[in-house]
Amino acid sequence: MKKYILYVLPILVAALSLSPKVDAQQYKLRQVTNMMSMKTESTIYVKGMRKRTESTGMMGMAAPPVTIEQCDLQRTIKINDKKKLYFIEPFVKEDVIDEDTKPVAVKNKPVTTTPPKTTPQTGGTINMWYNITDTGERKKMNGFTARHVWTTQKIKPSPEACSMKDSIIIKTDGWYIDLPQFNCPIRYTPSATTTNNKQEKPDCKDKYVTRRSGKGKLGFPLSETRTIIMGNGAAQTTEFQTSLETLEFSSEKLDSMLFEIPPGYTQTMNENELQDKLDMNDMINQYKKQNNNNDETNPAPSEQKIAGTVRIAVYEPKGGDGQLQNTVLQQHLANALKNGSIEAIAVGSEEDARKYNCDYTLTTDFIKIKSGSKVGGLLKAIKNTDPGAASSFNIEATLTLIKLSDGSTKLQPKITGKYDGKADDAASKALDDASRQILKGLK
Repeated sequence: MKKYILYVLPILVAALSLSPKVDAQQYKLRQVTNMMSMKTESTIYVKGMRKRTESTGMMGMAAPPVTIEQCDLQRTIKINDKKKLYFIEPFVKEDVIDEDTKPVAVKNKPVTTTPPKTTPQTGGTINMWYNITDTGERKKMNGFTARHVWTTQKIKPSPEACSMKDSIIIKTDGWYIDLPQFNCPIRYTPSATTTNNKQEKPDCKDKYVTRRSGKGKLGFPLSETRTIIMGNGAAQTTEFQTSLETLEFSSEKLDSMLFEIPPGYTQTMNENELQDKLDMNDMINQYKKQNNNNDETNPAPSEQKIAGTVRIAVYEPKGGDGQLQNTVLQQHLANALKNGSIEAIAVGSEEDARKYNCDYTLTTDFIKIKSGSKVGGLLKAIKNTDPGAASSFNIEATLTLIKLSDGSTKLQPKITGKYDGKADDAASKALDDASRQILKGLK
């Protein structure tokens, strides 16, 4: 399953980036993409037949490589400025069948035998259907006349295919403009360099057959909404949406070196070398900053407590394989346990628990947190994306409530189930279930 996810990723990523590689005279744009409540902002520079895209990282995660599309040279340059490395990816030459054009009759040729290959190759066929429909609607956007276009892309692999197993349907509703001087091709299929077939299965290579229909024309996207449906049959179908919005659009003079390989950079033949490692320190610092901003809404507790009140010291949860904001979940659990005569505060040690005259300490261990949908698995495998951006998670957790005076265990609820949302949202819902059990046990 894991290998399958890695194989299908290039298909999905290529489909998500199917907007034609468009360019203009000299323009600067700022766009934001929203995917499963995960936003990524990009700055795009366009000059003549070239386009440069710089995207931000999120929550301490590394930003993806800078991309320079040189349409005049039919190639894409990917750059890591930190490592001073670049990777060249030629545009793929594609054979696209236009179903709106009648086939030309050809004479039958004599049958010839082909000598057998020394190394047999396996693989199947990835059939792709792409339809473009111009709705006829027009409106002014950023000084251009934008077209309202609908597109539908269907991707269906044969049983023998090695790069993917499930079918994918992508429906796009967007507004597009024409930028002068730009003439980059639409790519219907992923390039060979973005797949892992050579590394994982060197003798397995799929054939891509693309059929295009419709008289519509795309262009440079200013606004898009995509619905992505994955799976074989209704019982196994997963659906989610992405959106693209243009925040700024300006015309300004751009340096031509923005669209060239920087001097002194080294070419790599392995695209994976461009990827930066996840910086956990940056993530932790951002979480701490977020928590500091919330100090006013979560004031420090008093060392004294009202008579008859039960106070619980909540420790930071453990586990989660780095997918969770444990300090945020700690405060969430403390808030969930506040009920009537029961108080709960977030603490860092047993010493703090005694300082604030707590009656109990509460520990949380996340034993399992695993994506409960194919979408979550895909997102987790995509580089430079939030691993917690899934539609549901299977969660197992054990909470232990210990009496501080003698160390005895008062309650030990165990939570097992499937919870909707991103990783933190799903974990919060699991903790809500646990808090209800604890409150019930203390009554």
